[in-house]
Amino acid sequence: LMSLLYGDVWIPAVDQYALLLAALCHDLGHAGKTNPFLVETRHVLAMTYNDKSPLENMHCAKLFELASPEDCDVFAGMANDDRRQARRVCIECILHTDNVKHFDMVREISKIYEFASDICDSQARQPSGLILQSYQEQVLQKNSMTWLELFLHFADVSNPLKPFDICRSWAWRVLDEFFNQGDEEKQLGLPVGMLNDRDKINRPGSQHGFINFMVAPLVLNTVKLFPTLHPVFTQMANNLGDWRNLWIEDAKPSAEEIAKKDADQI
Repeated sequence: LMSLLYGDVWIPAVDQYALLLAALCHDLGHAGKTNPFLVETRHVLAMTYNDKSPLENMHCAKLFELASPEDCDVFAGMANDDRRQARRVCIECILHTDNVKHFDMVREISKIYEFASDICDSQARQPSGLILQSYQEQVLQKNSMTWLELFLHFADVSNPLKPFDICRSWAWRVLDEFFNQGDEEKQLGLPVGMLNDRDKINRPGSQHGFINFMVAPLVLNTVKLFPTLHPVFTQMANNLGDWRNLWIEDAKPSAEEIAKKDADQI
């Protein structure tokens, strides 16, 4: 992702390193249950972090706990200012992978594009590899922390942007995890999460909805700001069509149901 966005040109080395470290550790210690489940069951993580992003707070804490011994210090050799900045980037980026922040992020980047649309559109017309000074200064550098947070979240939900065979394989794994949680929610008499009921969810249909209503708004607004990412938008649109076709094959919907889903499609 940073390569596609020419990150070496405008992202400081410390921030690049910290972002890669955050990506490596952003699910550290994840046990396959969601934040709402932890809160609902009064899990120790929910109690520890006062119901506020318990998983993401834990992932951050685990990262710095593992890095605390001298022989495991992945920040060793950094100047104090760089060390503080790397810690800040790791924490902010990992905390922003909590999906409760998703639509706030979509709104924020949409607003940035509205204020800088002329500059972004001019950048989109440039040859590959050429970054306008106005784009670098007024879009990239001006909002640098927002972009680091966006890049990790974007990568975290990027399964629908991969070639369809890979997309489908990972979707099945994620749904299995959700269904396992749903089984436990039923056993405990808890509300069953929206995508967690294996007896009600159509797998292809769920993925079509996930892309259309959650991933697509993020990707569309991101591509407006970062035109070099347009190929992943195209792949997402192709995947959306493949999920639609699988849903029709699997669910045998009526013509009216098909028309409704097509009308909702990006």
